[in-house]
Order: sequence, then C-alpha cells, then structure tokens
Amino acid sequence: MNSLQELGQELARLRRERRMTQQELATLCGMGQSTLARFETGGVAEFGSRKLLRLLEVLGHELRFVPANRSFTLDDALAERQGGVGTAAVATKARAP
Repeated sequence: MNSLQELGQELARLRRERRMTQQELATLCGMGQSTLARFETGGVAEFGSRKLLRLLEVLGHELRFVPANRSFTLDDALAERQGGVGTAAVATKARAP
C-alpha cells in the first residue's frame, strides 16, 4: 500500500470481513465513528499510528513491513502459502484467535 487512502480502504475491507459496523469498531477503539469513516474513505490528511495500531489489534491483524519495488518470486509464493507476507509495502497478517 502506498497511500493513506489505500490503507483506509483495506481497513474497511477487514472490518466488513468481520461483519462489524463502523460504529462498533470505533467504539471498541475509543474513537468517533466519523473519524473512522473519514479514514476508510480517504478523507484524512494524516492518521495517528496509535489509532491505526488499535484498529488493527481489534480486527485481529498486525502491521508488517516488507520490501517494496521488487518482483514476486517463487520464494515469496511459498512463504505466502506457509503463512508469510507477500510483497506489498505494508501488509496485514491475520493473528490466530
């Protein structure tokens, strides 16, 4: 992901995957629903790291950094299949319950 908007869209996808409303997620994270809505739709110029980490924690994901601008290799495919991370600049990985 290369932009805050893409990050917000991915977070929205994770939230919907969990069948949560914006209000439910925002309440669990201690933020306003309107703040979450603006983040998900790319309506913010910046977003605090604590807020992002809390959202990901509640959704059962974590932030990972992987190298950018490299081609996807067979080793990457194998790592992804075994539960590793792909080649996106920032990726999320589901945590075991």
